[in-house]
Amino acid sequence: MRTGIYLAIFILGFLVIVTGCMQTNPPAGPLTPLQTLTSAEPVVSPSATVSPVHHYPATSLEIKEYVDNAASWAKENGRESAIAAFNNASGPFVNGDVYVYALDYSGIALALPFQPGMVGTDFRPLKDATGKPYTDIEIQLAKGGGGYILYHYPYPAGEQQSTLKISYVRPVDDTYWIGAGVYTREDLLIDDELRQFVSEARAYGLDQGRERATAAFNNQSGPFIRGDLYIFAYDYNGTVLCWPYQPEQVGVNRLNVTDPVGNHHVREFLEVAKSGGGMVDYYTVNPFTNMTDLKISYVTDVEGTWMLGAGRYIEPGQVILRA
Repeated sequence: MRTGIYLAIFILGFLVIVTGCMQTNPPAGPLTPLQTLTSAEPVVSPSATVSPVHHYPATSLEIKEYVDNAASWAKENGRESAIAAFNNASGPFVNGDVYVYALDYSGIALALPFQPGMVGTDFRPLKDATGKPYTDIEIQLAKGGGGYILYHYPYPAGEQQSTLKISYVRPVDDTYWIGAGVYTREDLLIDDELRQFVSEARAYGLDQGRERATAAFNNQSGPFIRGDLYIFAYDYNGTVLCWPYQPEQVGVNRLNVTDPVGNHHVREFLEVAKSGGGMVDYYTVNPFTNMTDLKISYVTDVEGTWMLGAGRYIEPGQVILRA
């Protein structure tokens, strides 16, 4: 009887091993959007949940590492080999809808795996759907050592509709730079926690009045400092009402100030808040790192006479860029 039990266990274990050996391993190379279009799997869309099997970058750190790894490979293998590899739509530098692109510092496209007809084009005159001169900004970031940019760019499958995207760019050498991005959504960048934080501040402002509310917002030990979230506020003339980490700026008119890449971000705060509130992206000094980072803020109106907002800094870390 006992011998029969041991035999049954042995046979069962053997079958499990055989079955495991018969399973198909994931492909050695990443799937591309073009491959996905002709496979049994559905095409990956910006709003889809990506299978972890494909190891798509999903956070701000992962997309930076993706680009850093490509830059290291490019340095080791030389510019000619790197540009050829980056242009290969089914090569190792294309992973679903994430791909490496390359340009020189005059804005000429060197590698665009899903837009080969635009290789050799000067991208500097081009603007995205919001009018942002994204290539000029990317060149500034690359010359400065690297950074993140939020913009709209065609999705590399289907009808290639213009889609919200965060890219990380960096230099390879003094002749060209590369980037790669994650297609994202506003509800990921402006999440429920951030919206709730701004909503609570607005309610407090309406209840307490502007003077008492801004005093509370300016208090670095107060209830409106939560981790890396804090409230900033302006009147509609562009005068700073609240900036807890830059108290010397309170009372200063910043209507005509631009950020390091030339955005009139204060004007945009006021325009977006007046129109009902929404998202604004710009570059500013991160008080927690003393580095100039991309910041994505949510702003809203208060009583039609002033506005407030808060945002998150996009830096290497666990900032979720795609679900």
